[in-house]
Amino acid sequence: MTVSVMAQYVDRQPYVGVRPFYADESGQYFGRSAAADDIADRWPQHPLTVLSGPPGCGKTSLLHAKLVTHPALRAADILPIGRPSGPPPRALAALPEHNPHTLAVLCSWSPATPPGRLAGLSLYEFLRRDGRADGRSGPLLAVIDQVEKVFERHSRLDRHRAGFLTQLREITSELPHLRLLLSIRDEHVPDLEIALGSAQPYHLGALTLDEAVQAIEGPVAGSGRWYADGVAERIASAVATGHGTVDPVLLQAICSRLWTSLPADTTAITLQDVHAYPGIGPALREFCGQAVADVTMEHDVSTLRVASWLQNAFASPAARGDTARSATRAGLPPAILLALQDRHILRADHGSYTLHHECLAEPLTRLDVADLRGSGTSPHRHLAAAESALFRGDLAAAELSANAALTGLEDLTLLAAVEARLGDIAHLRGDPRQAVTHYRAAAASYEAMRDNPAVANLLAAIAHSLLAQGMGAEAVDAMRSAVDRLPADLALQTELGRTLWQAGQGQAGVTVLTDVLNTDSGTPEALRTRGEMLADLGQGAKALHDLDQVRRHLRPEGRAARALALVSTGNHRDAEEEMDAALEAGSQNGPALLYVARVRALGSDRTGAADLARLSLAATAPPLAPHQRAAATQLLRTGSPSPS
Repeated sequence: MTVSVMAQYVDRQPYVGVRPFYADESGQYFGRSAAADDIADRWPQHPLTVLSGPPGCGKTSLLHAKLVTHPALRAADILPIGRPSGPPPRALAALPEHNPHTLAVLCSWSPATPPGRLAGLSLYEFLRRDGRADGRSGPLLAVIDQVEKVFERHSRLDRHRAGFLTQLREITSELPHLRLLLSIRDEHVPDLEIALGSAQPYHLGALTLDEAVQAIEGPVAGSGRWYADGVAERIASAVATGHGTVDPVLLQAICSRLWTSLPADTTAITLQDVHAYPGIGPALREFCGQAVADVTMEHDVSTLRVASWLQNAFASPAARGDTARSATRAGLPPAILLALQDRHILRADHGSYTLHHECLAEPLTRLDVADLRGSGTSPHRHLAAAESALFRGDLAAAELSANAALTGLEDLTLLAAVEARLGDIAHLRGDPRQAVTHYRAAAASYEAMRDNPAVANLLAAIAHSLLAQGMGAEAVDAMRSAVDRLPADLALQTELGRTLWQAGQGQAGVTVLTDVLNTDSGTPEALRTRGEMLADLGQGAKALHDLDQVRRHLRPEGRAARALALVSTGNHRDAEEEMDAALEAGSQNGPALLYVARVRALGSDRTGAADLARLSLAATAPPLAPHQRAAATQLLRTGSPSPS
């Protein structure tokens, strides 16, 4: 075979992928076929199936490469694979209050739908509106991968964990035709069982030696290359455990680097080739160096500090102790350890950490400066790092990565994306003035590219940021401009109604929301918003008509608004129940605290009303709108619960 023909096969790069051992272009899948067959038989038979395993055992690979395309499921209705984490939608200020885990799943289940139309929906509302969970065409199969992300501790996400788990529990109990498959790491299975109860379990362990050999040799079949006798076994043994199993991630690291390093005219891959291109040790050292470089770039931590800590903590078994505590002493935040676990350098072990595999100890000790440079620091990589930090709420790291992406940037599309992310960072930081500056810069770039939906979305973000500065008239103008660009977008029209209300034009807002509901009477976010507006305006009976239709999915401010509406119609007993629930779920929710304060004032409890009004002014999740701040200040000053 000539070199030129061989190069065509080399371009396939069968081992290079996001996760190890995926399907090749012929649809074959190597290493986990028996597991996929077993799960495909079980999944459609149970409301809830939990696929668990240690980090790096190939759960994601199995889901993407084999399970959702399995012949036994060919006639089934399967949603795209969902994930509860990922880059948040751009122009976050444009979105209504939402659960980031829920929105991440919905965006992956329905990637063609603009996030603004999904942000106000619960999982249950989405599946009911989607129409496929009613059983008319058989069961609906849905997957959520990497559910362990829900249980990680991040400041921005902690308050949303319980709500997301409640939504999972709701769809498994209330939608009898749904078959939900959750994939999760072993260490969080007990957390999931506490939240959701019993499920059909399936445990995926590490690869057996035979599966590993199949995973090495299978993808190169027909490529013009093959492994000499015993070579695949030698590679697998290098990352075998003491229990006769093989680590898939490290196997992938070795095979992918071998494939890209071999001369183009190589046919038979020998043991000498394995040691030379680039060698098992160098391949693992490169794997470790890239992981450290990626983690430190994403978290704005010194690369040398992390590498030095790893070498000191794991150079020898005798040096290992309480690694979590030693990381703290070294100035490394817990998020660094989680990120190193995600990249398969570390493994969680009863509150501390061990190496993902003992074979990484020597490569870690041999890391040098060249290994820690990673594969590049392009603007795209910096932007990805900023988005990862933004989702978990590490705004300092997000800003540093986003600013790094701007350095020398000439690509207009990327420039617009980075400016939008800087606007999101300012929005989450509570700096609406800076958010407007970045959102306007992003909108100008998208305008130059004639991306009308992106401009409309950014105008909505600008409107909310102006409103946060007390610039009601300017906010309404910006939101009207957004709607003018996409007049058929009911989500934007809903936000226009909300903006009018928060700018002090409550009746005009109700009119806009009524038009939305005349077009689609079952729009949950429009019903929630109009119901809250009507309660705020003192129209209790009309408010209850809307809020009762979406009662099971009301946010804390919606429940408190319903309490206000109930009191205005004389139902004090149910109002007390709603107030208790609102305060328990929304202790930092400004509107919820204000509505309960107004209820207390109506009941002549001036002290309680004043205390709650004071708390509402300091609340941040979410804060009060300008017209609500005025109402809270009036309540503190006069004790009057007059509607806006």
